[in-house]
Amino acid sequence: MIKKTLKLYLLLSFFGLHAQIGGNSVYKFLNLPGSAKQTALGGKVFTSLNGDIFQPVQNPAVLDSTMNNKLGANYSSYLSSLNYGNMAYARKIKKIGMVYAGITYINYGTFQYANESGERNGTFGASESALLLGYAYNIPKTNFNVGINTKFIFSSLETYTSTGIALDFGVFYHNEKEGIETGFSIRNFGTQLSTYQGTKENLPFDINFSFSKMFLHAPFRWYVTFENLQKPKIAFVNTAHNTEDPNGDVVEENISFTDHFFRHLILGAELFPRKRFNLRLGYNFRRFAELSLQNQEFISGINFGFSLKLRKFEIAYGYGKYNLASNAHFFTAVINLNEF
Repeated sequence: MIKKTLKLYLLLSFFGLHAQIGGNSVYKFLNLPGSAKQTALGGKVFTSLNGDIFQPVQNPAVLDSTMNNKLGANYSSYLSSLNYGNMAYARKIKKIGMVYAGITYINYGTFQYANESGERNGTFGASESALLLGYAYNIPKTNFNVGINTKFIFSSLETYTSTGIALDFGVFYHNEKEGIETGFSIRNFGTQLSTYQGTKENLPFDINFSFSKMFLHAPFRWYVTFENLQKPKIAFVNTAHNTEDPNGDVVEENISFTDHFFRHLILGAELFPRKRFNLRLGYNFRRFAELSLQNQEFISGINFGFSLKLRKFEIAYGYGKYNLASNAHFFTAVINLNEF
C-alpha cells in the first residue's frame, strides 16, 4: 500500500493554487478567489466592488451597510474538477455595527488506493473548509473603515486531519466624490491548532494592497492590485522559458527586478460598474509568468466576466485562464433579503 503521507496535500495544493507561492504552507484554499467578480478582475481585489457580499473574505474592512441582509452563494468546478464554493451573509446590528458570516469549502474528489504493482484497493477522499466571522467599523468623521475576520479551519486528507485558526486585518478608504477606493489587508495570520502528523506548518500568510478609480464622467472603473507583498522577491525560473545557446547548452530564464515587480501585479477594469449589467476584465501577471507555455504565453492570466443585477437578485460569472489545459469557471448568486 502506498504510504499515506502529506505529499498528497502538497499535490492537491499545487493543483488548487491561484498562481500562489507553492510548497510552503497549509490551507492554500484560503487564497482562492472569493467570487465570480474576484475571478473576472484577476483573482484578487481589496476594494469594495460596490457592495459585493463576498468581498469581506478578501478585506474585512469593506463590509458596510450596502451588504446588509444579503445572502450569497458561489460555486466553481475548479481545476481538475475540484468542487469549490462558499456562502456569505451580512447583517447590521444596532449598537454593534456590521457583522459577517461565511463558510468556504473545497472537495478534492475521490482517490484510489494502490500498491506498487498498480493494484487498486478502495478509495479515499480529501476536503477542507473554513468558517469565517467578520466585523467592520467606520472611524467617525472619516472615510476610513477598519475590519477583522476570524477563521476556523478544518482539513481532512485521507485519514489525516488538521484544524487551525487565522485572522484577517483590513483597512479601507473610500472617497465617493473623487471616485477613489483603496484597500490594504493582512490575511491568514494564525496557526494550526492540531497538525496532520505532529509537525506545525505555516499558514498562507498574505499582505495585499489595492487601488481603484472610478471615472466621474465615464462608465468605467479600473483596479490595480499588488499581492503577496510579504515576499518582495517572488519570481522563480520557469523551465518552459529556458532556451538553448549556439552550443546546445540550456540557458535558464533570467529573473530581474522587473520580473519580481510584475509578478505582484494584477490589473482589472469594470465597464458600467453602477448599472444593472456590467462587464469585467482582468490580467494576472504572475499566472502568465508561471503557468504559460512557449508560443502560447499571453492567454495565461486572462480573466473576464459579467454580472446582472435585478431588484431582488444578482448573478455573476467569472472566467480565469491558467494555460491551454486549465481554466476555471465561477458562478455567483446573491439574494437581497430586504426586498422580500
